[in-house]
Amino acid sequence: MLMTKKTYSPFQFKKFSITQNNAAMKIGTDGILIGAWTKTSNYKNGLDIGTGTGVISLMLCQRNLEIQMDSIENSAGALKDAAINIKNSCWKNRINLINENFQNFIPKKKYDLIISNPPFFSKSLRPENSERLKARHQEDLNFEDILKFSQKYLETNGSLNLILPYDQKEKVHHLSRKYELFIIRQCLVSPKPEKKPHRILMEFSLNNIETQNENLIIEENGRHQYSKDYKKLTREFYTIFD
Repeated sequence: MLMTKKTYSPFQFKKFSITQNNAAMKIGTDGILIGAWTKTSNYKNGLDIGTGTGVISLMLCQRNLEIQMDSIENSAGALKDAAINIKNSCWKNRINLINENFQNFIPKKKYDLIISNPPFFSKSLRPENSERLKARHQEDLNFEDILKFSQKYLETNGSLNLILPYDQKEKVHHLSRKYELFIIRQCLVSPKPEKKPHRILMEFSLNNIETQNENLIIEENGRHQYSKDYKKLTREFYTIFD
């Protein structure tokens, strides 16, 4: 018996839409958080590691009218969706989609902004779908690869921005010291006021300056009752927020 492939309606943002029929990882809160939280002012050259559908690169181009993005991905399904999404956007001439394994990527320039929503499934929690596994498994793209790369290819005054599971915080702190990257801003993200943080947004720099600490709660007072801070952070993207 032939299985019918599930189709997804495009996810509509205020200034662009995302086709996600082929990518293993669909639009989720993590990507939106890192795309909205990352500071973009004065940056000219950005790298989106594991771009997936291209949503983070599109968000950055919407927020910074001068930035040029290299968006690297090696999953065939995600590449197909990203190509469509970039082509249909206002910023198709500012996003360079690169089909390559990140570990083999050797850029010809340094970047003043590097960003990633990296994988975080452990071996014991591997997803069953092979493409989803590839998109979210640490053996294919891990935190240390990104930190090591950033030490070499980040501009002196540039920044690396990641969203990670909160329980990986100490591990990443340790690795960042190994590669002489300093955490200059971090935000603990909790799904609800009574819940512990489940994600952490982190900004790294080659310059050792005092860390700015932030907190964000996504929902208050029930399902889909979004906090004022979450609305403020994502308002320029989500159509449900005025």
